[in-house]
Amino acid sequence: MNTVSVLSATDRQKSLQAVALLVFLVMGLSGAMGPTLIPAIRIVFGLGLSSAMTVQWIALVVSGLSSLILAQLLHRFGAKAMVLAGLGLMALGCLQVRLFIVSPFGVDARYGLMLASLAVIALGTSVLQVAANLLVVQLGPARTASSRLTLAQSFNSLGVLVGVSLGTNLALNAKVTTAPAMTSGIGQAYGWSAAINGVALVAALMVGATAWSWSRPSVKSDTVQSGNAPIRAALGSGWALAGAAGIALYVGAEGSIGSILISYLHQKSVLNLTLEQAGHYLGWFYWGGALAGRLGGTWLLHRWPPARMLGIAAGGAVIASALAAMGSGSVAGYAALSIGLFNAIMFPVIFSITVERSAAPSAAVSGLLSTAIAGGAILSVLVGWTGEHFGFALCFVIPMLAYGLIALFAACGSILPSADKAPQDSRMTSSVGNLSERT
Repeated sequence: MNTVSVLSATDRQKSLQAVALLVFLVMGLSGAMGPTLIPAIRIVFGLGLSSAMTVQWIALVVSGLSSLILAQLLHRFGAKAMVLAGLGLMALGCLQVRLFIVSPFGVDARYGLMLASLAVIALGTSVLQVAANLLVVQLGPARTASSRLTLAQSFNSLGVLVGVSLGTNLALNAKVTTAPAMTSGIGQAYGWSAAINGVALVAALMVGATAWSWSRPSVKSDTVQSGNAPIRAALGSGWALAGAAGIALYVGAEGSIGSILISYLHQKSVLNLTLEQAGHYLGWFYWGGALAGRLGGTWLLHRWPPARMLGIAAGGAVIASALAAMGSGSVAGYAALSIGLFNAIMFPVIFSITVERSAAPSAAVSGLLSTAIAGGAILSVLVGWTGEHFGFALCFVIPMLAYGLIALFAACGSILPSADKAPQDSRMTSSVGNLSERT
């Protein structure tokens, strides 16, 4: 009887682990839709680049600001309920976009309703980000938590790659981007609707699968309790503020480049690709490079100082951004695509260096870094404005400067020693939830 009970508990835990990994896959899938849809938005709604980039920065703002209250809900309702809620919000938002983009409302009304729907999707993704990391940590012993989180983040990267490919095939394929479909925008609208509807179906299936898995008795596992240090405890630490700026710079640079890269590669002066081809290049080279860099970086970070690795990555990104901004042809195009590889390790290293070097409580620092994600929206706005007034190439000057500041941050991280903290402050959770890494 005891053997049967143990096996049953083991099976239930494996089932929950599988669902948790699929949650990270869905997060990456949903988050990857924006970059492939921005070129479609410009045609469907007749927008400039600045307006189209709203899709990028609205997700960052919602993600950063919502983290202030999501952890309180996490503490009250638990990770499982929050994951279900996040998946439900994503499905609802996707179905709303599917409805509004082909609705009989006027163009302005449809665009506003669509942005509201995208905010719902971003909120659902943020809920998953806060809850799923903690869930993965709880599903097993503490000594193997890091390896489980690394595996989960790899699934997130895989989801991004699949999402970009899906969005490219449905929203940017040749059949809907050639005249007269391109002129009218109808083909783009239906292609976009199909892509969003696909994400909605995946999210809905995840809700069903998760509910089925969690209808069984709970699995006992090692629990990681959240700290309660408020964010204001980190505001007096210059190093914590520098790390928050580094997070904002990284998130803004990575997302902005991913959002404009299809249109950039489409230019005759760069690679002269069709929108569909450019979308596939974005998926396999830019986001695929990030996936490869994450897997390889995990091995390298065990052998090289993290601050030094961050400096090398940021320096490489500065050079690649400069080539993309000032060059032309295949050199500029492939330089821009290579930035994905350099981005791979930046978030976790900036996060860990900040927590180690700051004298503020780790829980407070973690909360500040979570909220700082919203600051990346500033770079998205600047990139959109630059592209609209000076062309896509000069857009890369903004992330080039951001990566330069991150390189400076890495240099300081190599010099400053780790801060001495109380043992209870070593937990990387906070009043705004657990944050291990963002894709």
